Amino acid sequence: MIKQVIFSLTAVLLFSCGPAEKEIKIVEKPKVDAKPVIEQKPIEAPKIMTEATLDLTRYGIANSRNNVLGGLKVGDLAPDIELENEQGKLVSLDKKLETGPVLLVFYRADWCSYCVKHLQEFQDQIRDIWAAGRVKVMAVSPQKQEYSKKLDQEHMFAFPILHDIHHQTMKDYKVFFHVTDKYNDYIKEAKGGSIEFWNGNQEPVMPVPATYMIGQDKRIKYVHYDPDYKKRADIQEALKSIAVSG
Repeated sequence: MIKQVIFSLTAVLLFSCGPAEKEIKIVEKPKVDAKPVIEQKPIEAPKIMTEATLDLTRYGIANSRNNVLGGLKVGDLAPDIELENEQGKLVSLDKKLETGPVLLVFYRADWCSYCVKHLQEFQDQIRDIWAAGRVKVMAVSPQKQEYSKKLDQEHMFAFPILHDIHHQTMKDYKVFFHVTDKYNDYIKEAKGGSIEFWNGNQEPVMPVPATYMIGQDKRIKYVHYDPDYKKRADIQEALKSIAVSG
């Protein structure tokens, strides 16, 4: 009996001293901060710069209600032109168109190096211009004939330089503008005389140096019009318009 009691106590002690249950630890995962949401702004369409949005004063163009700008468009009917050349002889657009298209270029004056360089390009390519379809060149400027005559003598141009004395042709072709006082002062200091002096009138006005290809039907086939006087027409591109229009 005593042995049974001892055996029972021993069994109880052995059981109570057995290995303890493993403690289950709950390991929390480190919190990952959510990436900040970057709000994307909608992409705006590029703004088209026009004369209404451009600051034209950077090109010497005054904010005048008397400006006539915007240029004619391809397909427009070319206004009539009848002006005196550097020799004082009348030159007519209609007469020139009788034998072929006319490449009409507006330039500011002989004091403008960009203008003189561009006129020289017409002269250098005069054979290509004629070969493209008996195309003739006409240049128009507001400056006095005596300066145009001197320019012609220096460069021996094979085309007339017309004096737009009343500025009507510049207005008809929508290239006419009044010059800012700042730019006029610059011309007076840098070139030895104000724009009124070079033009021989009381208004400081100039044209946008635009170029038009005019077909024999008097429709405009090509236009280069840019208020930035440093940007000029590509003559070969103008000639392509005649080939396309047939």
